[in-house]
Amino acid sequence: MNRNNFKQVLLLMAMAFLLTFTTEAQMQPAKRIAPKVIKGVSLNATNDQVWDFVSQPKAFYEAIEEVQNLSCPNISDGAKLSFTLPADKNRKQEVSYFNKQEQAITYYITKSDYYHQPWVFQLLVGKDGDSAYVQFQGIFSIDDKKLEKKMIALVESEWLLLKKALEIKFK
Repeated sequence: MNRNNFKQVLLLMAMAFLLTFTTEAQMQPAKRIAPKVIKGVSLNATNDQVWDFVSQPKAFYEAIEEVQNLSCPNISDGAKLSFTLPADKNRKQEVSYFNKQEQAITYYITKSDYYHQPWVFQLLVGKDGDSAYVQFQGIFSIDDKKLEKKMIALVESEWLLLKKALEIKFK
């Protein structure tokens, strides 16, 4: 074997070695967590009317009577919000997923008095016969069953605030 062939073989072996460790070092895909809270409401409106409302975080949160001290740019995708609720005095969240075609918006809660770990909720707009349907999914992972039960109650109470605003808007 001449010197050039030896270099090529050595280079190939080095590349194969490095590629093996590179693929092992990559992060594993995130594990999907099933929603702990799933709620919904049918509204006397079209999907597009409901989507136009919930897809504008500032307008949507301004319609929730219990929300105070709202700070939110008037954008939808990537919006960062902060506000207070009776049970959550220092909420910070952002729009982490926004899809107009799917009519889905996901909020990533980065700071909450409910739970000191990030959690997520998603609003999905769909049809229910002649009405629009909004599905709420609260997604979080807690190993402590007592704390999980408390968190479920808090997330459900937050859903009731969102539901009330939707029902008032679309009487």
